[in-house]
Amino acid sequence: MMWNYDNFLGKAQFYFSRAAGHPHAQDEEVALWLLLGLEFLLRAPLAKVHPTLLADPTGDSIMHAAGYPAKSPKSIQASGVISRLTLVIPGFTEREGEAKFLIGLRNEELHSSESPLAIDQAQWLPHFIRVADALCGHLGLKAEDLVGPDIIAHGRNLVDVEDKKLTHEVKTRIQAAKEFFSRLRPDEVQARIESAASAVDRDALVRRYIDSVAPGSGQLAFERVPCPACEVSAPLRLEAVRTTKEWLEGDEVKSEVVYIARQLLCQICELSLLTTAELRIAGVSQQYVIERSEDLMERYSGGFEDDYGND
Repeated sequence: MMWNYDNFLGKAQFYFSRAAGHPHAQDEEVALWLLLGLEFLLRAPLAKVHPTLLADPTGDSIMHAAGYPAKSPKSIQASGVISRLTLVIPGFTEREGEAKFLIGLRNEELHSSESPLAIDQAQWLPHFIRVADALCGHLGLKAEDLVGPDIIAHGRNLVDVEDKKLTHEVKTRIQAAKEFFSRLRPDEVQARIESAASAVDRDALVRRYIDSVAPGSGQLAFERVPCPACEVSAPLRLEAVRTTKEWLEGDEVKSEVVYIARQLLCQICELSLLTTAELRIAGVSQQYVIERSEDLMERYSGGFEDDYGND
């Protein structure tokens, strides 16, 4: 039977595992595997009710879904699947627009010369997570188990929903910081820049200490980005949410760590942005990918006693 519930879940998980196992977090291939897997996850709830819900109403497809022989059975299109899910899954109407958006991205990728998946993951991954959560919740599954815990955690840490009240607060805060900066004398600005540089040095020392205690943990990091108010370079604190599968390049074992922006404290204009949502509103990128590498010989040397295996 071409509309088997368990097979749909298995095929969805197969594609999701390809995305989770890709070594480069921002590669368009990751998005493609996730969106292809979503196609099968979307069809699973209808198959669980009855395969006829997935059969094209023309020809003998419905007869095939009912267990009778058919020459060329066909499935309904994804748009029809999504429409029927709004009747099968309570509350799925709230996810209908997001599901159609995701399928539209996939269709444009597969059927046009454009590259719609070459966009910031924050523009589509949170939508994917919400749709997957709705589908898995209805089926009594955990999205982490089907899609993969790292990708789910990654998507949930990205912010794509606008809060009008918070937007107003952040814009007001930025404007106040701009006005404060405009009143500073050149020597005061220079003094603040020098003080900020010392703070960055302290952050670097903390980072090195963490790495010495737990090599490669990579849970904390920072980038320097232009402050949204004064445009002077400011330290952006990052937190790791996902590490990709390792790959071997020459004599080095490499991987990518995906970081989410958490906090910006500008010591020049005193602007403070304390959450990922605030940083997004201010126009600061939410996601940063840092490549990490380890010498192959260092990884596998010195880890055993001299007489290991000879007792």
